[in-house]
Amino acid sequence: MRRFYKGDNGIVLQSVPATEHSVMTAGTPERGDETDMFRSIISLYPSGIVSVVSDTYDLWAVLTKVLPELHDEIVTRDGKLVIRPDSGDPADILCGTAIQKNLPADKGVVELLWDEFGGTVNEQGYKVLDPHIGAIYGDSITVERAKDIVERLAAKGFASTNVVFGVGSFTYQYVTRDTFGSAIKATWVLRSGEGHPMRKDPVTDNGSKRSARGRLAVLVGDRGELTLHENVDAATEAQSLLQPVWADGEFIEYQSFRNVRDRLAEQAASLAARTETVAA
Repeated sequence: MRRFYKGDNGIVLQSVPATEHSVMTAGTPERGDETDMFRSIISLYPSGIVSVVSDTYDLWAVLTKVLPELHDEIVTRDGKLVIRPDSGDPADILCGTAIQKNLPADKGVVELLWDEFGGTVNEQGYKVLDPHIGAIYGDSITVERAKDIVERLAAKGFASTNVVFGVGSFTYQYVTRDTFGSAIKATWVLRSGEGHPMRKDPVTDNGSKRSARGRLAVLVGDRGELTLHENVDAATEAQSLLQPVWADGEFIEYQSFRNVRDRLAEQAASLAARTETVAA
């Protein structure tokens, strides 16, 4: 924009402090209570908008246990805490399933936030959440899905302004990392000098977003197949075919495409030798 639109363009892009899953898993015992992590984030950002991904483990526990515990800290904070679910059907997650099983999922994120924090009723007669709390769904939102969500919220008496929508790769090209089941997740953290395995595992997902856990090693099997081994010790991890190339903001090793071809040739030759041995 600055290249083609000369002059004073004002603010071109803005962002807000926002967590992602490895931040939450690094700061919380595996599948543990996230209250302390939320409190830490609120303390770190005492004012303005801060967005917290809230379904790393159990979104409904966050909404019904963690946030009530932190109610006073949230409503006295100089800014808005934005709750970000990231798994499941966006409309059901935000608006509720209305199945009437007396479960949090029946109500959905917006109604549960209203139950805890309340708010006001606007001139059109729709409920607007307390300005200290809000919700965002950051991906998988199409025009049709957005329309469905705001209509379902309106039917429950909630204003569309209670939710912010994000547009990600799902919306503009319909090919995402999930298309190929490929994503990068943190699986192990050194916390206070002690190593801890960690894993993302949302209860609102069907299991496809459950990540690997702990130190990892990709090893070659007897038939030449590549196998992922989870929660291994440091010695086994050191034998993995996956080796660090980047750490602490610096490259450890540069690789050319010739390096890749040479390594593949070595593996092919090793596999052929093992195959001949087995045949003999």
